[in-house]
Amino acid sequence: MREQFDEQLEEIRSDLVELCALTEVAIDCATRALLDTDRDAADRAAEVCADIDTRGRELDYRALTMIARQQPVAQDLRALISGIHNIADLRRMGSLAAHIAEVARLHHPVPVVPFELRGIISDMGVAATAQAAAAREVVRTRDEATALDLIWADERTDELLRKLFAATKGDDWLYGAASAVNMTLLGRFYERFCDHTVEISRRVIFVITGELPDE
Repeated sequence: MREQFDEQLEEIRSDLVELCALTEVAIDCATRALLDTDRDAADRAAEVCADIDTRGRELDYRALTMIARQQPVAQDLRALISGIHNIADLRRMGSLAAHIAEVARLHHPVPVVPFELRGIISDMGVAATAQAAAAREVVRTRDEATALDLIWADERTDELLRKLFAATKGDDWLYGAASAVNMTLLGRFYERFCDHTVEISRRVIFVITGELPDE
């Protein structure tokens, strides 16, 4: 019985790793759609995000069923409860990537990002993809040091968001209110995407140690 439970628990962790990998694909496609006015990349991001949501719902049900039927305790219970919360984070990451892709799709073939801000948005896309990849490794390895590194890395996205906001509020902003709103929303989407990877890392540390690190 214990062996079967351990196998099911490992399957859930393996599926969480796959969901993390899908969020990498989603945010990368969304960023390409945004910067390259690539309609195919936007459509691909939407498809991947829908897959994340469907698979996340199924995985959530399996984890809840294990708790109800097996009544796990200690680290096993922490792993399942944290897994359920992580599934919600990953589904939200998919939704945020879909929002970014949708902005690109709605404006296609007109570029959304002003030339002066392409570097910042590109850097935010790179940071988000890297943090999704790091979250995948954190879930896969349950390595506390890697999880802490990911938490600290989130400062990069916060710094980029501050630069983005400063640019849209500057006296030399030439692109009007609608563009400023678009850039503000996009910056927030990237920031929230990265924030969810931090939450995943915090919960992995909770599984290992029984304590949540400070935010």
